[in-house]
Amino acid sequence: MQDAIILGGGISGLTAGYQLQKRGLDLSIIEKNVGPGGPISTLRSQGYLVERGPNSLLLSDPWVESLLNELGLADQVLETRPQAKKRYIVKNGRPVSVPSSPLQAIATPLFSLRAKLGFLGEPFRSRISDQRGDAETVASFVRRRMGQEFLDYAIDPFVSGVYAGDPKQLVLDYAFPLIRGFERDHGSLVRGALALKRRRKREGAAYKKRSISFREGLGALPATLARKLGNRVWLESKVVAVNRMEDCWQVTWKRQGENFEGFARHLLVCLPAYAIKRLAWTSDIANPLQEAPDLPFPPVHSLALGFRREQIEHPLDGFGVLAPSKEPTTILGALFSSSLFPDRAPDQHALLTTMIGGIRQPESASFSQEKLLEIALSDLKPLLGISGDPAFVHLSSWPRAIPQYTAAYGSWRNTLHGLEDEFPSLHFGGSSVDGIAMGAAILSGKRLAANVEEANQV
Repeated sequence: MQDAIILGGGISGLTAGYQLQKRGLDLSIIEKNVGPGGPISTLRSQGYLVERGPNSLLLSDPWVESLLNELGLADQVLETRPQAKKRYIVKNGRPVSVPSSPLQAIATPLFSLRAKLGFLGEPFRSRISDQRGDAETVASFVRRRMGQEFLDYAIDPFVSGVYAGDPKQLVLDYAFPLIRGFERDHGSLVRGALALKRRRKREGAAYKKRSISFREGLGALPATLARKLGNRVWLESKVVAVNRMEDCWQVTWKRQGENFEGFARHLLVCLPAYAIKRLAWTSDIANPLQEAPDLPFPPVHSLALGFRREQIEHPLDGFGVLAPSKEPTTILGALFSSSLFPDRAPDQHALLTTMIGGIRQPESASFSQEKLLEIALSDLKPLLGISGDPAFVHLSSWPRAIPQYTAAYGSWRNTLHGLEDEFPSLHFGGSSVDGIAMGAAILSGKRLAANVEEANQV
């Protein structure tokens, strides 16, 4: 009998498995795809380096950085170039730089004078009312504290860039809990952010956040973890059944037409919410899961486009450009990938990664590559001053891309916590539980491994 079986070989499952292996525990990781890492996948073709899923990892926790060092990836780390700090938002059909200083905030054409004055008044507005509770949407919160214009041209495109979602549907407490805490504890976003900065300085915890990748792309991380785990990772394996025995879990999976069976004291589930529901559980677990609401998972297409640098008039001096839903553009935005990190495109060429779909356009799940390319070029050509056709095209489509932390998330999370309370050897993690960012998924794996260790000590 093994100590643990992990369902899902994405970054959460791999991190959990690696931590358990370090503690001398025996385990297996069951992954349906041909490679580890889930959407974290990198392709190099024709001199371009394409990220099929996430394009950067925000290092916001020292533990994550220590993990990278432990894995021997420290000398592979690339920080975003200084010019990538600039962000652009589409307004009136052109990219406008997001202000990064008080002086720029005064002069920016992104917001009207009325909107700027409204933002200055944010610290003096009242706190959340008891009637709103924890179900307030991101849109309602921003409109209440900073006004409609700030919602339209700051938060709406930001939410599209992070969640591919709709701020009118995402619940603030679930999607951005830190922001809710600023208002709850300090009565203001501005005062809350300043208080957090002062507290970290007092505690000596002023860890410098930064966005990174690796020389061969983000795929290097799951590949390294899988290599460390060796034959404990079962790729191209589909879970057939999960049974709860008296003192263990029985998992049956199929690979290359052959059935395999494993028994373990702990079961760690690092799958998307819809995949968790689809598993063949015993009825005492299946019934609560089926009664829980479904989380929306909109489609997202990542279209990598390579151009000769002379084809693009825009300086590409930033992270990328995001498109508010208020604008007539169809794309969610575009990353200036070759500006973020070196060696992402051949000399005298540029690589753009265009995002299409999301909650705004669920019908895009059925679009062909030709249709998606037409949409991208229709928006990008006038926006960035592009002439001619791309020299390189690569499409990565994710039919169910990012879980949306809507009102349904609270009930979904409570269901999982209830099952964990009832069955202490059952543990849920991953992006459908602990946050959608890559860093959050890594920390989810750390949490799961710690939970197993804690349960073993009881």
